[in-house]
Amino acid sequence: MIECINLSKQFDDLVVLKDIYLHIRPQEIVVLLGPSGSGKSTLLRCMNGLEEPTKGSVRVGSVKWDATGNLPSKKQALRDIRTFTGMVFQSFNLFPHMTVLENIIMPPMTVKKMPKAQAIQLAESLLAKVGLQDKMYEHPSRLSGGQQQRVAIARSLAMNPQIMLFDEPTSALDPELTGEVLAVMKQLALEGMTMIVVTHEMKFAREVSNRVIFMSDGVIQEEGTPEQFFDQPQTDRARKFLRQMDH
Repeated sequence: MIECINLSKQFDDLVVLKDIYLHIRPQEIVVLLGPSGSGKSTLLRCMNGLEEPTKGSVRVGSVKWDATGNLPSKKQALRDIRTFTGMVFQSFNLFPHMTVLENIIMPPMTVKKMPKAQAIQLAESLLAKVGLQDKMYEHPSRLSGGQQQRVAIARSLAMNPQIMLFDEPTSALDPELTGEVLAVMKQLALEGMTMIVVTHEMKFAREVSNRVIFMSDGVIQEEGTPEQFFDQPQTDRARKFLRQMDH
């Protein structure tokens, strides 16, 4: 589904990712863990074209995305990647002047030229899926953070992505609201959605992921099953990280 080959990313003098090799298989749930500044979010942003690799390449589905190539071909590649991947951010990025329904129907109508009636039907079923069909005509400001994040997930799903990328989707939420967002993500995992999740939710990583990738200093330090990583971490870095997360 996704393949990163020799992927590096640099901002001026700061090297954020160094020679990342990574393969994501269909229906895999991969959790990226690591201390702040380890490059997890940048890796995710390279996967959906928000950041351009400094060197190396990312292949998403059949589309290759790298630092070479001319602008028109890059723009087309980005469009293709973004219809293939859905992304959910830490901040919910909903349009405040639009209702929940309008937020969800806009992407499929504008990008996929879906007829309005069909988009509304789709939005209704997605809001039912995330448990918010009664909030369809509310504006985001009237919703809790957890509800806004569930709307953001529904909006991403409206584009029928093959892969969902989550960048710390619960870190802006109060602990009691985190569970409702994680429950929606668990449901997606059960339905076979391919997911890559940057998170600090260790319980989610342990229970839901098939594979844990631990990053630090822009490098993949180790990867394995949740059992391997949590019960027998291979590196001092990982052991220290897990000790800190326990406190």
